Amino acid sequence: MSDFGTPMPGPARAAGEPHWKPSLGKVGRLTPRERETFLLLAEGLSNESMARRLYVTERTVRAHVAAVMAKLELDSRLAACLASYAFAVHSCTGRCPGMLAASHS
Repeated sequence: MSDFGTPMPGPARAAGEPHWKPSLGKVGRLTPRERETFLLLAEGLSNESMARRLYVTERTVRAHVAAVMAKLELDSRLAACLASYAFAVHSCTGRCPGMLAASHS
């Protein structure tokens, strides 16, 4: 925010480009566990479901999701889910287990 309470402009992006797209270039910042969590966001899972898949507590999932959003500079879970889906489709098609690979076979 500026001193006058108005939002500061974000980084420049191409016209029509989704606001979450620049985050795809920052996925390398994630730890392996954060990356697993990031990829599970593409499936639209709840924190509870992700916790079961990762064998951790729901609180730990919340911490991982928060870390993912901070490192990728995303402001909402929806933006994180959209970025995750785009990343998974682009990088995992045919090679990753789970919903995304199966839907593109």
